[in-house]
Amino acid sequence: MTYTNLHISRNGQLTHVMVDDKTTLPSMFLSIYGLNELSKKRLGTQENILGSLRFFYVYYYKKHKRTFDYDFYLKKYNIAYFIDELDGFFNYLLGKQHLNNEKDILGLGFLHSAISKNNKITYGGHVRNIGKYFKYLNYRYMNVRFQDMSPSEAHKIHEANRLNLKGKIKVFNKVEVSKEEPASRYKSITDSQNIELNNMLIPSTPKFTDVDTGEVYEAVINPQNPFKEGFEQYRNYIIHRLMYNYGLRVGETQLLMKDCIGPSLPDSRGNIHYIMVVQNLPDDVNDPRKRPPSLKTLHSQRQIELTEDDYTMISIYIESFRDPLFIEKDIDDHGILFIKGTGKLTPLTYDAIRTFYKKKVDPTFIKIHPYYRTVKNKYIDYMVTLTPHVGRHTWAYITLEYIYNELLKESVMMAKDFGIRTRMNGELDAAVEQLRALGGWSVTSNVPLKYAKRFIELVANQANLGRTVRYDQHTAIPEVKAINEATEYTYNVLDDGYDEFL
Repeated sequence: MTYTNLHISRNGQLTHVMVDDKTTLPSMFLSIYGLNELSKKRLGTQENILGSLRFFYVYYYKKHKRTFDYDFYLKKYNIAYFIDELDGFFNYLLGKQHLNNEKDILGLGFLHSAISKNNKITYGGHVRNIGKYFKYLNYRYMNVRFQDMSPSEAHKIHEANRLNLKGKIKVFNKVEVSKEEPASRYKSITDSQNIELNNMLIPSTPKFTDVDTGEVYEAVINPQNPFKEGFEQYRNYIIHRLMYNYGLRVGETQLLMKDCIGPSLPDSRGNIHYIMVVQNLPDDVNDPRKRPPSLKTLHSQRQIELTEDDYTMISIYIESFRDPLFIEKDIDDHGILFIKGTGKLTPLTYDAIRTFYKKKVDPTFIKIHPYYRTVKNKYIDYMVTLTPHVGRHTWAYITLEYIYNELLKESVMMAKDFGIRTRMNGELDAAVEQLRALGGWSVTSNVPLKYAKRFIELVANQANLGRTVRYDQHTAIPEVKAINEATEYTYNVLDDGYDEFL
């Protein structure tokens, strides 16, 4: 028995549903859960939760040869009989059996293997998603509407199930990870690495003549760029810039349309700003992707100002590479900015962006700079694998550092003029709030502070090193009186010390 999670669209409304591959019918209890609870969440969150539930449904059928829905019905909608299944499900995940197509659960020889931190986080997340599903089933069905019992008895069983489930999840949160794992490293790259990576991806410029001046410009080839075609070079460079220099999530780059980027009207001083609007696709745009992207939260909708150079690069990509493809193939332009360069010119998918980092960007960068990843687990600054989301981590750290330093300079100037004492906490709070607005995080999100960890450690280390250096300036071998080799000492019992005799 297998299941498939499908993305469906009706009257412009998007959602996900899990179907039984044998009957092609949706799971009843999961569909009810999806309509009443998951529909309130973002599409990406729905997809992640349904992924966990699909793993559990397959696990349950492999173990019992019956579907979970059927057994839940037989047990009269009481989750008390299923809470202990979470233990077996966690071990099933640890054995990576959710990744195979075996009909039965295999042996448990992996139980004594160490649990890594990544496994605990990932598989623990799956277990928590199942726990939330059980919690909903307990809330919906353990009452007199579905149970042939008194209200007090139903309430008693409901509370017992709730506390049992809560305790079970708490146990998973306390699972210890292997002590032999290397110290966790940052998920971002350094400022210098970011500059070198950006330089590697700069597109080559073909030979051209300026139509206004008639001046001929020779071709400038970037020998390090791993992409051959001009279309790919410009498209991938712009995507990289948006993630690593402006902090866009992968899905947010997929949502950009041509008319999301443009110049503003001149301000009172005649200055023009180049604005990028991050938002969901309009309702009238038909997105053919199987996994249509969407904004993570309402706070993700924002306006970001671009540099003139980046706006110019985007204009070149649109006018010289993207739009001519639609004209050449005589295909209606859907308006989505980043597209495949072949076939029906469909919008770029998440897997495509992830793949060109995995197969092109990361291997090429390490080939050029092998010293960043010479021996794993030996050097503390061993560079992480380059992925799309590493760009957001990198941008968050570098941007927070820059904002903080600018605010600190301003505060220092005010301190000189008005005697205001600067405090790191106050400046860092202000910097985090600016980063929150730029990154599209909600007011209650702690993520910006997590991204700031590396910067906070850097500031603390700089302060500690400064203090150590200052103390070391006073380091000197003490001057002592020279001791005559002929000097002899005798012990004085009365004074509890030595008398010196020359």
